[in-house]
Amino acid sequence: GTPRGSSGRNLGTRLIGAIQKAKTMTPALHAELIRRYPKFFREPGQRLVDPDPEDPSSSKTQLEDDMGPYDERGIECGDGWFALIDRLCQACEREIEGLIALGISNERWPRVAQIKEKMGSLRFRITGPVSDSLQEQKTRAELESLSVCEQCAAPGMLRDGRWRHTYCDRCHAEEEARRRH
Repeated sequence: GTPRGSSGRNLGTRLIGAIQKAKTMTPALHAELIRRYPKFFREPGQRLVDPDPEDPSSSKTQLEDDMGPYDERGIECGDGWFALIDRLCQACEREIEGLIALGISNERWPRVAQIKEKMGSLRFRITGPVSDSLQEQKTRAELESLSVCEQCAAPGMLRDGRWRHTYCDRCHAEEEARRRH
């Protein structure tokens, strides 16, 4: 089902307000990702964190809260990157399915932390350990986002200005016109 928050309200409903205030993915596309990948977009909870071998003060596995910026703000980028995000979420869900098959509890599964645009490119942050393969897919998608219009998914390029964005010519012209008015 759809993740639910500690307040008892549906997570998708809680995010609608945030979606209206900032540049975010439209609610229908966001809801579709939650529907397709319920394990990756599951409700925040506790996750097991292994000791850091380089930190002598961390000597045992402990539980930590895995709530992240996603839980407050949703997906903070335009609809044009839906296919990139969908592909990464699918890879995350497959990784979780593999962990389930190994009997690994959900406290050790990867979970969405933050999905946003920053400096014109996609940032896809995950809590919890991820395989090298998933990390490589994430890096490739973040680089690919620099050639896909964040608004409409047409071929785009990084545009400098007051803010850096990856837009196609049409979306860039529309944004420039909006800024002038």
